[in-house]
Amino acid sequence: MNRANLKRRILTGMFGGSLLLFSALHEVSYLAVFVIIIFLSSREYFKILSNNNFRPNYNLGVFLSVIIFITTYFYASNESLIGVHFVLIPILPLVCLSALYSSDNNKTLTNVSVTFFGILYISLPISLLNFIVFNEYEYNSIYLMATLLFLWTSESAAYFGGSLFGKKKLFESVSPMKTWEGVLFGFTANIILAYLISEYLWPDQTLFFWIFFSIVVLISGVFGDLFESLLKRNFNLKDSSNKLPGHGGFLDRFDSFFFVIPYVYFYIKIIDQIT
Repeated sequence: MNRANLKRRILTGMFGGSLLLFSALHEVSYLAVFVIIIFLSSREYFKILSNNNFRPNYNLGVFLSVIIFITTYFYASNESLIGVHFVLIPILPLVCLSALYSSDNNKTLTNVSVTFFGILYISLPISLLNFIVFNEYEYNSIYLMATLLFLWTSESAAYFGGSLFGKKKLFESVSPMKTWEGVLFGFTANIILAYLISEYLWPDQTLFFWIFFSIVVLISGVFGDLFESLLKRNFNLKDSSNKLPGHGGFLDRFDSFFFVIPYVYFYIKIIDQIT
């Protein structure tokens, strides 16, 4: 375990985590911070492709990713006419028509596909977050903050537990550093956190609700991390960028989050229907 890198990782995580939790307290700061996250994550994604012989529509992909989040925000917060349907309908023609002006016409289908995938992978999951934090047009960030806390706790416990005790590889062909022991440490830490949340932070929900919530976050987060590792392995990359000391890039930091949000959304909606 590299101590210098570990120190940078901890300091960056503490600063970034505090900023995210603080921004979640108010809907305007929430909007601003996640617009920045989508913008920077999308830029990293399209830059990686552009550096590896693909020709995605870089500017349009980033622009649409941000616009989808903003319009779903307004729709979820007050059912504005400038809603998600207003933007989603013309996206397909816009991306496809942009291919007419590409100089690389021999790979039209590939370039259009990777542009769409960037929007699907980054913007749509985070846009779904708007329907988690807004309930009947009222902003409530409890589930967002809980998701972040469970995700960071499981990842940190898995990192330290796996580094110290990891032997059995989880998915060696994709990510040789991840181990079953690390996952077990993450699971244990999340169960403890679920108890603390149910007792001291948000006791309105039962302990079992938070335990299953933590398991949803853990499992989907692990697969999100593995999928991004698979993408980087395809391009022989260690990190998506070096923007975040000790963590790599924004894709490295939020890869799990992209996968977690849809499952958290469906978990909450299923529980609402049952109860």
